Amino acid sequence: MSQNYRPLEGVKVVELSTMVAAGSCGRMLADWGCDIVKVETAGGDMFRSFPKTFFVPCTMDENPLFDSLNAGKRGVVLDLKTPEGMEAMHRMLADADVFLTNTRPKALQRLGLDYGTLKARYPKLVMASINGFGEKGPKANDPGFDTVAFWVSSGFNADMMVESPESYPVYGAAGPGDIITAMGLCYAIVSALYKRDRTGEGDYVTTSLYGTALWCFHIMAVATEEQYGYQYPKTRENSAPTASPFRTKDGEWVMTTILQIEKQWPILCKALGVPELGDDPRYCTAVAQRDPEVRKYLMQRFAEIYATKTADEWCKILTEADIVNDKLAHYKDMEHSEQAWANGYIHEVTCPNGKKSILARPAMRSYKMGIPPWKRGPMLGEHTEEVLREYGYSQEEIQAMEAKSAAVQLDTSQYQHLDQV
Repeated sequence: MSQNYRPLEGVKVVELSTMVAAGSCGRMLADWGCDIVKVETAGGDMFRSFPKTFFVPCTMDENPLFDSLNAGKRGVVLDLKTPEGMEAMHRMLADADVFLTNTRPKALQRLGLDYGTLKARYPKLVMASINGFGEKGPKANDPGFDTVAFWVSSGFNADMMVESPESYPVYGAAGPGDIITAMGLCYAIVSALYKRDRTGEGDYVTTSLYGTALWCFHIMAVATEEQYGYQYPKTRENSAPTASPFRTKDGEWVMTTILQIEKQWPILCKALGVPELGDDPRYCTAVAQRDPEVRKYLMQRFAEIYATKTADEWCKILTEADIVNDKLAHYKDMEHSEQAWANGYIHEVTCPNGKKSILARPAMRSYKMGIPPWKRGPMLGEHTEEVLREYGYSQEEIQAMEAKSAAVQLDTSQYQHLDQV
C-alpha cells in the first residue's frame, strides 16, 4: 500500500452544502483523493453548531463531529448574493469536475446554479445533488432531513415499534439515512466521471433521502403489499425465535439470525441446551415455525433459556456453534470495540485546541491505498484567500472582496498547532 496512491487524485469538487448528506459525500470523495473546496456563507454550515444537540463540542477549534464529516476539505466563505462572490464561484466551477450540493432546486435556480444553466456553460461538469424527496412530485421542493425523509416517510418509525398500551414510534437515529444516501451518490459521481472521461460530456446525477429509504426498506415494503399481507408492527409473541433478541442473566440482550431453519435449527437447539426441540416435528421446519402458537411457545421457552447465562457466555457458545449472533451493543460501546480498532474503523484524533476524540471513518478500503490519512475539516473561512489566489485573484482584489464581505478569511493566528492536525 502507498500513502501517495489516491484513486481520485486530480478530481476537483466544489461543494455547496449544509448538514450531513452532501457533506459526508464530500468527505468520502476526499478520502479517495478528490480536492474538495467547501463553499459556505458567513454564517457557516448549520452542522457546525448542530453537535451541541448531543452535548458534543462545536467551537471553532474543537468540533469533532463536523471535522469527521468534512475531513480532507478546504473551506472558503463567499457571499453568492454579491456579484463578486458569484464570480468567484463560477471561476471555481469552470475548473471543477464535480459540483456537489444539497441546495434545494428553487434556490439553485435563483442563484443560476441549476443544472440547466450550468450545463450550457460547463458541458464537462458533473453536477451531483441530494434532496429530501426527489425532484418531481408534490414534495419536490420540501425541506428534508433524514429523521423525516428517510425514517418517517419510509415507514420505519411507525412499523418497527413494539405495540403495547404505552408504546410510541421508534426514533430514527440522526445521520444514518444521510450517510447511506451519500454513499449512493458517491457511486453515481464516480460512474459519471468514468463516462465523462470517455465522451467528454458531463452529467447530472441525483439521489434523495426518501428514494434511498425505499430502496433500503423495500423488502418490508414489498412484503406488506396488499397482495402479500405481511404485518407490521410485529408483536413479541409473533416474532421469530431464531431472529429475535433475548434478555440474558446480566441484563444484556443477545440476538441470533438463522436463515436455513431445517439445517440450522437442530444446531441452535443443541447450543441452547434443548436438543430435543431440534428434531421435534412441531418446531423443526420453517413452515411449522410460522404458526402463531408455535412462535408464542418458543419465544417464551427461549426467554427462559437465555436468562440462565450472561450475554458473553451465550455469544461464546453460539459462535462456537457457528451461529450468527451478537450482544446488542450500545452506541457508547464504539470507543471500546476491539473489532473496530483492529480494522481501523475508528481512530483517535486531536482537535486544534489539543482535545482528543474518537471518531469513526468510512469503512471502504483500497489495499493499494491503505487507510487515508486524517486531515480535520476546515474552520469557517480558513482557506478563502488561499483558494482565491489559486484562481488568479491578486491580494488587492481579495482585500476588495473582503471589504464588501463578498469573501471572508478566518484569522488563524489565534489557533495554535493548526499544521499538526
